[in-house]
Amino acid sequence: MYTPSSFEVTDEDMLYEFMEKYSFAILFSHVNRVPTATHLPLLVDRNKGCLYGHMAKANPQWQGIKEDVLVVFNGPHTYISPSWYETNQAVPTWNYTAVHVTGKFSVIENQDHMLPILEKTTSTYESDMEHPWKMDSLDSKLLDKLTEAIDGFKINISNIEGKWKLSQNHSVERRQRVISALEKFSDDHSKQIAKLMKDGLISKGSNF
Repeated sequence: MYTPSSFEVTDEDMLYEFMEKYSFAILFSHVNRVPTATHLPLLVDRNKGCLYGHMAKANPQWQGIKEDVLVVFNGPHTYISPSWYETNQAVPTWNYTAVHVTGKFSVIENQDHMLPILEKTTSTYESDMEHPWKMDSLDSKLLDKLTEAIDGFKINISNIEGKWKLSQNHSVERRQRVISALEKFSDDHSKQIAKLMKDGLISKGSNF
């Protein structure tokens, strides 16, 4: 990922926190020399430096991975209009946050090892529900049928890159103008980027 130093985030805790919050990611690899991507939720294990997930057995991507994979986590992002600046001699841009992870992909075929991944995934996303659904509510035969149709996987992280592009290359005055403009929008992305920019005026980076 092309990352000028002013946009680079290297704080490991921030990067892991970002991946945990924006955990619906994109897994990129090559299948028969063709670029391939799958959108899927991933579990983050900070202690082991790993990502865990699962995908359909029918998906050819997992079968053809023979080298390191790239995983992209996308956070809030929004268009930035030059009309918000103090001069019209400027051009549009896009502010965004992202984390790129590279690592070694391995398949988890043992069902006893795969079930904890499914259970943890379910409990993670059900945790905010009023009445959380649990896997043990499924009939055992149905569960076996469903798990036979998927494969679990693990990615040992070898490198993490973080990029918070939040107008850090512009003056404080201009950044304040952008923040004021973004705060007038009702969508979550604009409000989140405005907050991150405001936090960035106080200290480098921000928690998510």
